[in-house]
Amino acid sequence: MKDSIKNQVFAVDQGESLQLSHRVQTQRSPLSSHKPNLDSSHFTCKITAQPNYNQSNTVRPNSKMRDVEELTEDRKLQAVIEQVMVDQLSRAVISDPEQNAVSVSPMSVPPRYRRTLHYTKVKTQKSLTENNLSNKLCFQARILSRCGREACRKLVGFFFICDQTLTVYEYRNFGKNRWNALPFIARGVYLNRGRPYCLQDISQGAELHFCTDGPHLPQSLRQQPCLTLRVTDVDDTAKGALLTQSGETLHHLSEEEINDRNALKEIQGAVHDRLRGRAVRTLINLRRDLQNLDLKADSIQQKELLRRPLMEQLCLTPQDFEAVWRIVSRRVEGWVHPPDVMPAVTREMSENRKAIFLKVYVKLDPNKTGSIFLSDIEKFYRGKQEFDAALGEPLIT
Repeated sequence: MKDSIKNQVFAVDQGESLQLSHRVQTQRSPLSSHKPNLDSSHFTCKITAQPNYNQSNTVRPNSKMRDVEELTEDRKLQAVIEQVMVDQLSRAVISDPEQNAVSVSPMSVPPRYRRTLHYTKVKTQKSLTENNLSNKLCFQARILSRCGREACRKLVGFFFICDQTLTVYEYRNFGKNRWNALPFIARGVYLNRGRPYCLQDISQGAELHFCTDGPHLPQSLRQQPCLTLRVTDVDDTAKGALLTQSGETLHHLSEEEINDRNALKEIQGAVHDRLRGRAVRTLINLRRDLQNLDLKADSIQQKELLRRPLMEQLCLTPQDFEAVWRIVSRRVEGWVHPPDVMPAVTREMSENRKAIFLKVYVKLDPNKTGSIFLSDIEKFYRGKQEFDAALGEPLIT
């Protein structure tokens, strides 16, 4: 009798211990997949058994966070637009040359006793109204610069239909929820290749060129011969409505521009196939060779100095190099620099991915020192990439 009771108690204890060990294993299963002593089959089994768990716990919070960030960006942009409109309406009246006109007749008072009083008019003949400024196209842009401080500036531009003028503002955060719009490029008519900018010139990926003698530009940008802005985002719906309202038609590319784009696409596709599996190492070596080039040499010497590293590192043919040089020289209309040639050969990332990259860069280096720690990069590492790679999904989307 005692032996049977002992056997039952032992069986119960053994069953509880098995249940307890099963609970411990199930609770530690997400962490056990990261142990180095497990084989690959066990790791793949753990991964394939948990796709629903990963999707339910990571995708939904990410989508919610993305929606909150988009809502915050929209509110911030609306606040900046209101500040810009208030600033433009006040500047139009105060800076009007008509304010300096003398209202008193010069023959009414002798010159000795004449007094000139400044009378500020509330409205002048050339002053703009809110209705005139309402017909505008808003776009976001960034500075094309190798300096991280300048490249991370947040710019918003406006193109006004009433007088075909263009202005750019920089918005900065002062505190947690306070954003101020500061003038960056004064409002005016700017030329591109001898003609003023029009509404069709503003599109995503387009480049806007300005002189660096503006009063609001920082000293670091004034030292450059030209300031280039890349349009990152534009409202295509509003642009189409403004084009219809003004009676303009969409600008179609010429046959020469279409041929240049097709030629660059073929060259870039061939370069990507050659760099598959060794892209990082090749681009690092190529950048090291380009840094040793003599930047003070003339255009012909720079062409010969640039020909050798591109043909050796990227395996470009002489015909492809001549085609790239001809297309880039036609775009810049003058002095060709090595940084202008590299994007045409290796292709640039899209503006949407570039915005994500700049966002991560600002978080990694908030003080804009130019250097970051490897431990800080690990904070932005997404562990779900391992599961996506094991399931056959691409890491980069």
